[in-house]
Amino acid sequence: MANTESSSNLETSLDHSKESFSNPFFTHHSDHPGLVLISKPLNGDNYSTWKRAMTLALNSKNKLNFVNGSIQIPSAEIDPEGYAAWSRCNDMVHSWIINTLNPEISDSVIYYSTAHEVWEDLHERFSQSNAPRIFEIQRDIACFKQEQLSVSVYYTKLKGLWDELASYSDSLHAAQQDQQKLMQFLMGLHESYTAVRGQVLLMNPLPSIRQAYSLVTQEEKQRLLSSTHTISDSINSVAMAVQGRNNRPIDRGERTHHPVRSQGRFEQDRDNFGGGRRFDNNNDRRNFGPRRGRPQCSHCGDHGHWVQTCYELHGYPTGHPKARNN
Repeated sequence: MANTESSSNLETSLDHSKESFSNPFFTHHSDHPGLVLISKPLNGDNYSTWKRAMTLALNSKNKLNFVNGSIQIPSAEIDPEGYAAWSRCNDMVHSWIINTLNPEISDSVIYYSTAHEVWEDLHERFSQSNAPRIFEIQRDIACFKQEQLSVSVYYTKLKGLWDELASYSDSLHAAQQDQQKLMQFLMGLHESYTAVRGQVLLMNPLPSIRQAYSLVTQEEKQRLLSSTHTISDSINSVAMAVQGRNNRPIDRGERTHHPVRSQGRFEQDRDNFGGGRRFDNNNDRRNFGPRRGRPQCSHCGDHGHWVQTCYELHGYPTGHPKARNN
């Protein structure tokens, strides 16, 4: 018997809880006048986006009836408790709307008595500029290009423009809208995606915009992966070449003289000192190294010249310090 009574009490409390949440006058303990429902405030140019976001937020809190005028205002004389509950919720919704407006706009609607009046005033002021905004959105869509953006960022921005445009033109057929979106998405892609663009256009029937986006992102990821492998292979090749060069044994003759330079000195010495004498053996060529085997004069014994050009034997040139003692 006790168990039956406790079960009935639990069911009654659950039903009461459901009725409380479904009641538009119900306020949660987390609800307060300073609550900001959406992140982007109304600035006059984004009314359509602001209205959509506020509608979702108010409907989730079961307070949309306070702005669309569908709720009946209880009489303060007949139902004082109901009027007090309505007044509390009305002021709460009014504060929520004020919190999502720019300061210049909020100052013009703060003195309204109901949230419905605020909602209607904003609609009359900012919803009349649909035609210029539609023109602006269509122009942005036509001129929008991917350029240096990633496919994900490009598609996200383009989709935002599509969704905003769809809120103004609900009369267009859904299939026609999807095909138009697909063409605009493909036209704005970077020229490097010409091949995948052609593949999409050759499909019969044409894929949806989501399917085309998936194909392009797969191509982008494949290119990124290939580029990463190419850079890695190049780095490994350079590292192996440097390592092989460092490990290669260096000949003593390679360290001591440059082959081109040695060849030039050989030609010069052959013409100036040798009188046209040719050096055909390796011993003669080693005499022209910068360290060992330098030419030595047989007259004075000094290194660096031959006997054919010895100043002590043939005389010092004019201007030489020893020319006067010659």
